[in-house]
Amino acid sequence: MLILLDSSMLMLPLEKKINLIYEIDRLVNVAYEIVVPRIVLRELEDIMQKEKTAVKRKAQLALNLASSFRILESEIVGIADTELLRLARFLDAIVATNDRELRITLLENSIPVISLHGENKLTLFGDLPF
Repeated sequence: MLILLDSSMLMLPLEKKINLIYEIDRLVNVAYEIVVPRIVLRELEDIMQKEKTAVKRKAQLALNLASSFRILESEIVGIADTELLRLARFLDAIVATNDRELRITLLENSIPVISLHGENKLTLFGDLPF
């Protein structure tokens, strides 16, 4: 089982003091691998170029966190959300995001989503694809 992380999820541990691996282990009771699409790395790099200092720091730390996971090459250049949807469909993957609009789109497409629920816990929305 693959779990795709987006930029909002990579920055979440820095914002909410969440142990991402612990929370995913708690939710997903099957073997899984966390991967980060290359387009998400590009999105974080763009944030570092355009945003204010505090957000730049979060993006840098998110890039450091992302380097501990396998990087998945992206076929699409442009909008990360579009590529996350495509990859999740193609790979029967879960997407971990804290982006409300993306979460809604994924759930409308029957793709399971891991997202923040409450102050510091993650929740799995939707059904696992097996």
